[in-house]
Amino acid sequence: MRAIQKWLFYMLCLVASIVVIGGITRLTGSGLSMVDWRPIMGILPPITSYQWFEVFSQYQQSPEYQQVNMGMSINEFKFIFYWEYIHRILGRIIGLAAIIPYIYFVIKKQCPSSLKKTWPFIILLIGAQGLMGWYMVKSGLVNNPNVSHLRLASHLGLAFTIFALILWQYLTIRFDFKKQSSPPFQPLLYGVSVAIVIQIMYGAFTAGLNAGYYFNTYPKMGPFWVPPSIFMFDGFINNLLNNPILVQWVHRWLAALVIIGVISIWQGCKKRTGNFPLQISGLCLFGVTGLQFILGILTLLTTVWLPLAIAHQFGGLMLITCMTLIHYFSRYTELGD
Repeated sequence: MRAIQKWLFYMLCLVASIVVIGGITRLTGSGLSMVDWRPIMGILPPITSYQWFEVFSQYQQSPEYQQVNMGMSINEFKFIFYWEYIHRILGRIIGLAAIIPYIYFVIKKQCPSSLKKTWPFIILLIGAQGLMGWYMVKSGLVNNPNVSHLRLASHLGLAFTIFALILWQYLTIRFDFKKQSSPPFQPLLYGVSVAIVIQIMYGAFTAGLNAGYYFNTYPKMGPFWVPPSIFMFDGFINNLLNNPILVQWVHRWLAALVIIGVISIWQGCKKRTGNFPLQISGLCLFGVTGLQFILGILTLLTTVWLPLAIAHQFGGLMLITCMTLIHYFSRYTELGD
């Protein structure tokens, strides 16, 4: 079991790493530098001068080069290429790290029944994540050199889902806990969890639509609490999903609602005096949410400064971590408690 615990812990580290690398790839404008997808042959990067010239020539035919990076040198291209290359290689490593140890533990008959049933689904999600990544990139290789923010949100959401599922499996194997009665704040916990998921999706929308570059003031958006341009598109749903002004407005104020809900959950966790892990998880959720809120404001005020934006994206993953811990420890407690 210790070997399986270590394996799952390393899987969590790998997924967290690819989330960070993915954020850097997006924020450095590197995501469209590789204009093809070769799951097997794409493992090796260009090595010779001729190979680099060939890859660069392919990039020069893309909308991003022709509309955004015209005149880019090959050394500048190498910088953005390597970020995307690292991102894709790390994805392949995660796939292999998910499949090979699982097969080994199954053959050795060391795999717990719960993991044996759940892990194939996680492997399927990892494969879907790779396909979604290429589907996302393809949206920026046609006419508009920007990936679809909806596909970006799906790509990020899949990564967070995979992380949460692996974390749940890790907790199940790591702790020999018994089931307990649901806490009184269980309905609130579900509600806030949904709000956090929506908030993370709107964070992806904000990134994909470059909405963070509008109205770099807080708490007002320029002179407005509610800018008139939030309904500048036709149709409410169209504005809700595609209008960068409304997307930023929702992302701002949903964060405030999440904080209120998190404070209530934290108070509920503190009252479960017989469940120390739940109390610690509630405190962590409160701290991470507060830090994430501050990072979001600073990212906005600095017009999306790269280090802050990356930290803000990683903070979203930490929110998912804390919520998963609370969901687990609200259902299970230590034997004997």
